[in-house]
Amino acid sequence: MKKLGKKHIIIFACITALILAVSIVSFKTGNNAVSNIIGTVISPVQSGTAAVVRGTKNFAVNIFSSGKNARENEKLKAEIASLNDQLRMVEGYKTENEKLRSMLQLAESRSDFESTAANVIGRSIDELHSTITIDKGTRHNIKKNAVVYTADGLVGRVSEAGYNFSKVQTIFDAESAVSAICLRSGDMGIVEGSSLSTGGICTMNYIDKSAKTVVGDMVETSAAGGIFPQGILIGKITQIKEDNRALTLSAVVETSVNPNNLDKVLVITDVIAK
Repeated sequence: MKKLGKKHIIIFACITALILAVSIVSFKTGNNAVSNIIGTVISPVQSGTAAVVRGTKNFAVNIFSSGKNARENEKLKAEIASLNDQLRMVEGYKTENEKLRSMLQLAESRSDFESTAANVIGRSIDELHSTITIDKGTRHNIKKNAVVYTADGLVGRVSEAGYNFSKVQTIFDAESAVSAICLRSGDMGIVEGSSLSTGGICTMNYIDKSAKTVVGDMVETSAAGGIFPQGILIGKITQIKEDNRALTLSAVVETSVNPNNLDKVLVITDVIAK
């Protein structure tokens, strides 16, 4: 074994003396100098490690919070969509109730007949024919030729009555004919469907040539013919013209009922004799 040189012995002695001196100071002051020295050396390492740990923790928290917020946002969106659907339903019920209230008031205002409400469940409309199907029939005391109307005006008459449904020939049908009277002048005529009926237009024919009817006059049903009771609004005259032989007048009538927007109607189930 190689002997230690003088230089190495001196270095070893210095280190031993330094350690001994530090120990004596620590004993007298109550401070662990060795620990302080070690702490000073490793403190930067500990700080760096703590920073890494804190950063990792914050990153994990942020990821968790982001996912949680995304889930909460989706939940809120679903709740808002559900509330909007409920609001639309409420508005729909409100509109339906208003329609039913108006129809009920109209039915109660007529003391000459009794009516029942029905829903439109089908329709067949083209240039010549116009029919609708309702969800009431003979089971509900509805018969063929029963008059159908709304709060806006005349719709037509029942052409076929089934057990729990009925087909209605509307006034826009080319084969429809309704006895009518002009409210202001009292002039009579027949309101018929035409090729223009799909747009809510009918024609009032056979008006006397000497009639005082003018554009803007309102037309309603008359009791002539025995099917339609008097006093149900049909519409307004928008044009008057002579027929080809100049013996009578005819008028274009803009109906008060829109054939494309019918969803609820009233059906006369009984006529009360006076």
